[in-house]
Amino acid sequence: MQDHFEESYIGKLWYIVLGKDKRSFNEYFSEEYGFTLNDDITDQQLSFLVTNVLCGKLATEWEDSVRFKIMDKLTKIRKLNIEFELWFQIPILGI
Repeated sequence: MQDHFEESYIGKLWYIVLGKDKRSFNEYFSEEYGFTLNDDITDQQLSFLVTNVLCGKLATEWEDSVRFKIMDKLTKIRKLNIEFELWFQIPILGI
């Protein structure tokens, strides 16, 4: 079961965004933003949500090292989206 999660879109997205944090997406959004995710959220919806949260953090962050980490995550998400054929633009990357 664990191998399936690690190879799934949500597992790979989790590793990019929260791998070091270790919280689930539900724990993260509940604790940081006060809402939880529905069980039927699609990969594309979750990616869109995560991307917009990261873009919001990027817009308000002035520390270059943190900005670099956020941009790195966004770039990895874009590559993951291409791998899983989830097509939407990440405006901050200009692609």
